[in-house]
Amino acid sequence: MGTNGIQIVDLGRGPQLPGTRLTVMDIFYYLHRGYDFDFIHRAMPSLSRAEFDAVAEYVKQHHEELVEKDRRVEERIQREVKAQHARGGVFAPPDENTTTEQRVERLREKLRQKKLKEQDSVRHPD
Repeated sequence: MGTNGIQIVDLGRGPQLPGTRLTVMDIFYYLHRGYDFDFIHRAMPSLSRAEFDAVAEYVKQHHEELVEKDRRVEERIQREVKAQHARGGVFAPPDENTTTEQRVERLREKLRQKKLKEQDSVRHPD
């Protein structure tokens, strides 16, 4: 199933272009959000027009299942982002009242503290 002799294959990671690590879902993410070949090609320079056309044809034939898979992936990502925010620390959502410079400085201070702690543990092992 392909265009210009390019067959979509499944080597265990889901449908993908043969001889590459590009999966249909990698390209579908952009297609589903309305991006054209030129934009996608800038994001994935190894993608040829013929490969793009083969994926586009595959997408036409499997559109509903790809939309559902994309929806599940987005839900999982959102759950993971919420879990990271709940843990706080560097994963906490930025405070809208804090400038970028203040956030960077706070992260630098945390890194400095971590380095000091590591140096101390090397000097004084338990």
